[in-house]
Parts: sequence; C-alpha cells; structure tokens
Amino acid sequence: MPFGPRKAFGRKPDHSVDYVLCDPSRDARACGLLQSANEEDDFTYTPSGHHASTRDHLRAVATEALEMISGRDCAALDIGCNDGTLLSFYPRWVERFGVDPSDHVEEIGDWAWTGRSSFPSKDLDAAFGDKKFDIVTAVSVVEHIAEPRPFLKRVKELLAPDGVFALETLYAPMVLTRTCVETLQAGVSAVYSLSVLEWLLREAGLKVFKGALTAKEGGSIRLFITHAEFDEYDFDPWFERLARLWDEENALAMRALQPYQSFEQRAAELRSDFVEILEDIAGRGECAHIIGADAQTEALLRWVGPAAKAVTAAVDTGVAREKERLGEKGPRIISEAESRSIEPDFLIASARYKRETLERWREAIMLGAQIIFVTPSPHIVTSLNFSSEYGKAINNGDGPAGAQTLRAILAAAGGPRLIADNPDIKTANG
Repeated sequence: MPFGPRKAFGRKPDHSVDYVLCDPSRDARACGLLQSANEEDDFTYTPSGHHASTRDHLRAVATEALEMISGRDCAALDIGCNDGTLLSFYPRWVERFGVDPSDHVEEIGDWAWTGRSSFPSKDLDAAFGDKKFDIVTAVSVVEHIAEPRPFLKRVKELLAPDGVFALETLYAPMVLTRTCVETLQAGVSAVYSLSVLEWLLREAGLKVFKGALTAKEGGSIRLFITHAEFDEYDFDPWFERLARLWDEENALAMRALQPYQSFEQRAAELRSDFVEILEDIAGRGECAHIIGADAQTEALLRWVGPAAKAVTAAVDTGVAREKERLGEKGPRIISEAESRSIEPDFLIASARYKRETLERWREAIMLGAQIIFVTPSPHIVTSLNFSSEYGKAINNGDGPAGAQTLRAILAAAGGPRLIADNPDIKTANG
C-alpha cells in the first residue's frame, strides 16, 4: 500500500515510501502482512543498554525464558544481541552466545561467545555445528528481516527438543492505532500481526504457547515458542490469554483495508498538527531540543520539512558527540547536561520512551519545561497535566501496573480510532 510521496512520509524527499499489504480481500490465501515494498536501508541501531526502559524489557525476556527451563545448565543464543545487554541478565552458569551484524557486538567481553554476522549465515552454521540451544531470543529483529522463513527454519534447527524461543517484534495493531509514523519512517521490512506470526511459525514447525503485549518501540508483542510437537508447555491460562489477543485483533479488522487507510489519513493530520506547533514556536522566536539522536529522530525531523528549523539541537542522553549533526543538515548533537543548561522553551520526545522521559525530566517540567510528544497525536506535557500523562504512560506499559489486553492498552491511549471518518471509504469486500 502506498503512503504517498516520501516528501510527506519518509526519509528522503526524492523517493516514495511504499508498504505492501498481502491483501486477503484479493486472495483468500493472503496472510495480511504489512511489508516494505523496497529493500530496507542500512539501519543504525542504538546500544541496547542506552535506555532504562529497553534494559527493563530485555531483563524481562531473559528472566521469563529462563524460568521455563527447569534450572539445569543450559545454553542461550541471543540473535541481534547488540551490546549484550540481554545476555548480561543471565546467571553465570548459563552458556551465553550472541550474534549481531553491527559493531556493538564487539563491546561484549569474554563472558559470552559472540559472532559479528547476520542470522542465518554459513559462517554461523559452521561455528555452531551440531550445537543446540535451550533458549533462543530475538528482540526487535524480525521486523528488519526481508525473508522470515529461512530465519525461523534455522531457529527450529538450533532449538533443543524442549527449548524455548522468545520472539518480540513490532505489533501491527499497536503501530497503526498509535499512529507510530516514526517507526515506518526510519525503515522496517515488515510489521506483523499475531495471525501472520502464527502462520509463519506453523509453517516452520513451531508453535506459540504464551504471549503478551509490551510497550517496546511504542507497541510490540512478545511470544514464547517451542517445537510444534512438544506439549509440556501447554498451559490453559496461557492459551486463554492468547485467545483473547487473537479475538481482539480480529475485532480490529486487521485483514481489511480500513485500518491502513485510516492510518494514512491520521498520519497526514498528525504531520499538519506537528508542523503547526513547530511553526508557532519559530514564529515566537523560541526554540526546541529533540531528545534522542537515532534513526527515528532523524526521520521525524525530515518528515516535517522546513518546520524542523525550530529544533536547534538533538539531545544525546549519553555524552555530546563533538561536531556531529543529526543527519547531513540536521541540528547539532549536544549532551543532556548542555541542553539542561540552555533551558530550551520546548523539548520534543518520542512516545516510545514516554514514561522514562517523564521520570527523567520531572524536575525540569515542574520548573516550567514543556515536552512535546508527537504520537499518537501531538500533545504537550507541562506541570499542570504531568500527573495525568504520567498515569497514562504507566497504564500503557507492560510492567506489573500495565494493562494486560490490547483493548485496555488502546483505551488508555485514547481509543483505537481504526476506522477513518471518510464515508466514501468502503470495506475490503464493498
């Protein structure tokens, strides 16, 4: 499905952004996958340990997977291990392996075996030989893979007979309903629904036995998977929770066209509202800093075009990168300490890290700082509405206080808003 000219929705103004829907309304055998029509550009990954919320997500994956293995000595493989943050949460008696094509993998010490390579690959096949893994994890990996079938096939081959495969990836209903434009701007190969993932896993001889929604990257789904023929993880309460997710996903009509048409419409409205905010800031002679110096932040500023001139700096929450800019013509990158000393009129932050951002900048907000969150619709957090917005951030999370169902999470975020207001838009069969 086309999302129009890239100048309105993308990274470079001279190309178009296209996502193709494997449309069930045209072919009964179609799976409903939303996939990029073009090969994904090289993606720049932020170190896994950079954000506290990401560390918490990875700790939860490692802990939950390990709990399912009955305390024995075991081997764990993390695909897309980045800087080894997830592997670091395993106890020392776990034999740890990590693979990743980025140079972050070189930061991992001798406490884990590492390979700088894409997965699967011939080099890794030779290195692993007949090795089997009790735990395999892949977090925020599958959405960047153009061909998931060889990936899943190799995972099955490496998984021990009673092994657990923990998969976490962007979840299409959440990306669409929360209008996560920055996710698609920065470039992903595909965004999955539960039904599509289950289809691919079943083809590979695997099955899902447990699943939950998480707040990672604005909306993800975490699945625990094993061999199709292995039944010791079959547990009725886990299957009942999966059934609820499945029913709620079906209720959102993800196999029809309306959710995607509605997303396109809301993305255009969101861009217009955000541009207006930035132009008002510039018109008053004020300035804004944007928090983060990653691919999604850069894509967001390119998306708004000339209005981005109101943003005078990108804040790296680590240390300043001297003389660096966000993109070729973007704002300079400064440290958080420098941003606090400058005291900009506004801060712009990603909704992916809303709770973490509000906690980190709480004192500044109470003293008068204003933070703009762009999605699911542009809104400004001040000292007056901090409590209510922080409460929403907690309810949208996947921690102990978080909502447990898709319906509850969307309600906390302001409702699903899947169906477009345009009366001329017809159903897939209409």
